[in-house]
Amino acid sequence: MIHPPQLRQRLSAAVTAGGTLAVTLALLAGMPYVLWQAGLPWPEHVASFSEFGQRLMQPVSDPLMIGLLALVGWVCWAAFACTVVRETIWYSAHLPQLLRDRHAHDEHVAALSVKGSLAALCIGTLVIALIGLWRPQPADAQQSSFPDEVRAHTVATAPLVPAPGRQAAPLGVAATAPGTATMVGLGSEQPSPSGKTETARHIEYTVIEGDTLWDIARTHMGDALKWPRIYALNKDRVQSDGARLRDPDLIKPGWQLTIPVARTATPLPEPPRAPDTAPPPPHPPPTETAPAQPTPDHDTGTGQPAGGHHTPAVPDRHDETAARKTDTDPGPAALGLGEASLIGITAAAGLLAARRYWHWHQHRLRQPDTEADVPALSPLVDKATQAAHAATRPRRPQDPDALITHRTPPQPPRPAGTVTIGARDNTEVPLAELAMPGGCTWTGPGAEGAARALLVGILTAAERQRPAPGRLTAVVPEDLAESLLPGLPTQFTALTQSADTAEAIQAAERHLIAHARTRDQQDTDPAPTGPTTADTPPETAPGTLLLLTTPDAAHTGQLQALVARSRPDTLILLTLGTPLPGAASWHIDEDGTTTGQRHGPLRMFHLTPEAGRDVTDVLLTAHGQRPRLRILPTPSARSDGEHPDSRPEPEAEDAPARPHAVEMSRPTQTKPVRLHVFGPITLYARGHQDPVGTNLRGEVHEFLALLAAHPTGLLASDIAEKLHLAPGSDQNALKNLRRAVRRALRAATGFAAQEFILLQGELHKLHPELVETDLADFSRSLKQAFSTSDTERAENDALAAVRDALAHYRGPFAHGSDYLWADTIREHLAMKATDAALRLARQTEHASAAPRERDTVLALLEHLGTIHPDHERLAQHTIRLYQAAGFHDAARHTYTRLERHLTDLGLEPEPATQALIAPRTHTRQKR
Repeated sequence: MIHPPQLRQRLSAAVTAGGTLAVTLALLAGMPYVLWQAGLPWPEHVASFSEFGQRLMQPVSDPLMIGLLALVGWVCWAAFACTVVRETIWYSAHLPQLLRDRHAHDEHVAALSVKGSLAALCIGTLVIALIGLWRPQPADAQQSSFPDEVRAHTVATAPLVPAPGRQAAPLGVAATAPGTATMVGLGSEQPSPSGKTETARHIEYTVIEGDTLWDIARTHMGDALKWPRIYALNKDRVQSDGARLRDPDLIKPGWQLTIPVARTATPLPEPPRAPDTAPPPPHPPPTETAPAQPTPDHDTGTGQPAGGHHTPAVPDRHDETAARKTDTDPGPAALGLGEASLIGITAAAGLLAARRYWHWHQHRLRQPDTEADVPALSPLVDKATQAAHAATRPRRPQDPDALITHRTPPQPPRPAGTVTIGARDNTEVPLAELAMPGGCTWTGPGAEGAARALLVGILTAAERQRPAPGRLTAVVPEDLAESLLPGLPTQFTALTQSADTAEAIQAAERHLIAHARTRDQQDTDPAPTGPTTADTPPETAPGTLLLLTTPDAAHTGQLQALVARSRPDTLILLTLGTPLPGAASWHIDEDGTTTGQRHGPLRMFHLTPEAGRDVTDVLLTAHGQRPRLRILPTPSARSDGEHPDSRPEPEAEDAPARPHAVEMSRPTQTKPVRLHVFGPITLYARGHQDPVGTNLRGEVHEFLALLAAHPTGLLASDIAEKLHLAPGSDQNALKNLRRAVRRALRAATGFAAQEFILLQGELHKLHPELVETDLADFSRSLKQAFSTSDTERAENDALAAVRDALAHYRGPFAHGSDYLWADTIREHLAMKATDAALRLARQTEHASAAPRERDTVLALLEHLGTIHPDHERLAQHTIRLYQAAGFHDAARHTYTRLERHLTDLGLEPEPATQALIAPRTHTRQKR
């Protein structure tokens, strides 16, 4: 017996087959008839070439134009006929595959060009329609003809069998009634945190009219956001009509879905209901609030009926592929920087370590009255540090409930102190491969770029070991170092430049002697009592030295003798150009491809001169190798010529009390939602004292902070780039993020039809009428502080405006987070906050400010000093103001705090800062 659904499917297949056959025959047979009536464009009588030329010189007539168009039509028809023959052969050869999976036709058409897709569409649609017309009746359709009471009894008493993975339910298993969920699989038992035993099961569900994956997950899994698990489990399963769940937005009545569940008690199946009976409304989970009505956004999350499209964002095949790659792909080991540069992730990790010192020195060199921003990192270095940041973050297993899918991060860098020279089989190759008898020589057009990358690798390895000295150093003749990395000092961290090759050889000999003395001392001294490993050499050992030079005839013998006395963990000799006798010779092409080495294909890291200059600029700035900070004018520069420490100190009983910190109260909220991004990211709803949305996932907080940092909006492509979304998943990820924000804020505010994130085409922005941020208030107050041209009014209003701005600055931007894009914004906002306070401090020092105003400025400086204790300029002004007020103990405490934090960075205060405390220390010594 054929039921109405099967009858409708067959009638539809018959109509499709007939229509496709008619179109194909019309194109194959009707088109030649029309062209034949138009006539053939062959010339009738042409006796010679001269007559043919005369014909060509004649004006173009209408009959000739019609003939030419007919000729073009014949050529197109011949090409179409050949394509039809080719596609007929392809579909005949792949008929068994089409019987199993109709989507092979869609994949084949998508892979063809526009010219070939027309014939494939005609032939393929005809074949698929005939397959649907002749397909035998499925087993579950036969069983659905059983009486209701027999089917109900069979469902209730059916034994547990494994859930089908890719095929429809076999004949031995009863089909469920539409809309019912039957347990068909039993998994392993796992202990739950509460001590009970959870049993992982699968249930079989039959789709009915009105179902969506969102509703099915909410009903049977307790959380609508878990619908990706249903999709992942059923996307490759062949349904009764031969289709598959390829498009998660389209599910059809009658399909069988396997639903994973894990509960401590056996769930009772829902009572069977007729297809035309509306299912009872499911109870939403306590932490979610369903919207009361559809919203203007096209991803409302409520879903559309089965058989049509619904809007919950579901990961497509790109999402699933990205998720699988995240679990299996270790990520790249090398980073392409521009068209002609390549470095390893280990060297990029060294640049990441230097970036912190780079920012610190930039703030030290900056003048607060300067309007220009701190120079940004070069795009090359910024790309490398972003990749290293992603690589050094803890690896977490793929979360099936994650709202977004990130790109696969690079491989973790090698341990600190390791230098790599290239990549082989997506694995970094350490410098130790160059330690071979006789040394190694690099030749070819890429040798200089590879040597430049090697020196950068040594310098960045030293950055990761700061403040301790680097364990691997290099000696290079000055002329060679100037051609590879110009502008570096003669002695810079792990790189030493010698006057010539002879001096470089002497440095290598001294290094060998130091190693020999260390070994003799270790042999004579008793063994250490503490634990030691091979990876942790003694602190007194000189480490490894790389000698990089261009050999000449005068020093060839010395270099050979030097290599003969070296060891792999002691000295490595590398020459460029002319090879030494007995040395291994590697030929390096411009792209880093290497020939001549023994361990398989190797691609060397290489840098262009411009890329090397960008890297060395960052490294130099990270060590303060810039024009020194101008010594700030001290109070001794006053017109009266009186030094603050030359005046008699007030007695203890006359000394005023240390100013109290200005209270930083929470600003008044004027809009339904307030977002705090200074300090930890926090959401507040109007009328609630406690934060809301504390159960939101981390990616939602990151999304909100990103939009808060760009109040004018961001394009979807820019958001995907900054959040490092996996390719092909950005649209679904953004839908999920918008939905999570909407659900949480609607539940907190009670607004049932408001969009808190505006979507204008591809532009995303926070709704300016519904959401306010502390970042916007901070920027507005700072803009008002120094915008007026009236000097007297500016002095009166600047203090109040800066105080209001710093009331919002409760900590660094997105404090406690590890977002890849936030570092630049964090440093920029810190610079704006400290510049405003420093300008007020300078005005207070050079003007006769009232004690109350001075106390207010000191409170602001202390507030920022607590957040940024290593900011030396803040400490300088704080010390001078405390000394001017007679609070010398507070001034020393400020200096001690700065000194302690700089010591952790391997730095020390500048002489200008030390001079502020030296007179006070001197006075105490005299007493």
